[in-house]
Amino acid sequence: MEQIPLFPLNSVLFPGWPLPLHIFEPRYLQMTQHCVSEDIPFGVVLLQEGKPEGDRKVKPYRVGCTARIRQIQNLEDGRLLIMTIGEKRFRIHRLHREQPYLEASVEYIQFKQEAADATQAAADDLYPIFADFLDILSEMDDTVQINSSNIPVDPETLSFTAAALLQTSMRTKQSMLEARKLTSLLNYLQRIYRHEIGLLQQFPTQEMGNFSVN
Repeated sequence: MEQIPLFPLNSVLFPGWPLPLHIFEPRYLQMTQHCVSEDIPFGVVLLQEGKPEGDRKVKPYRVGCTARIRQIQNLEDGRLLIMTIGEKRFRIHRLHREQPYLEASVEYIQFKQEAADATQAAADDLYPIFADFLDILSEMDDTVQINSSNIPVDPETLSFTAAALLQTSMRTKQSMLEARKLTSLLNYLQRIYRHEIGLLQQFPTQEMGNFSVN
């Protein structure tokens, strides 16, 4: 068991994915300084109840992802711009409210052990569907910056990449973050991306906006 600071947000972070943050509340400035000085991550958790700013009685979901600070920019008025990267999933066992910011005793979690050939087969099924989705987006809108050749082949990394890029509700993303079996997550993503491709093919001129996997 390990105790880490928590940053409750209206977003879900997946391992391996960047998260830029604008830090301005005094308690989170203090938290950031603590993480930098001790070289420790903080936990990003989706809010279940409460507001991300000014609410000390928030209730987060029990599963989150640690964020490691990679870059930090000090602004003249004391605010910070930080770039973080998701590292490990965790489950909260106990919340601590002694500090100005929330802390928790957490256990790091992994997917249940499964046969390697089963997880690889599920990843192999998802890979071309996910690649087709990204290629269709690129063809539909030249402002979409996507290179499907950068899609990871490792099953776990592929699952988090596809989950992070899926345009869906935060509650759905949270359920994917909480997945216990990697094959279940990969198979779910395969089904949902088939559906997304069908929708895109119905609206070939729809503008999707800017995003990149590079």
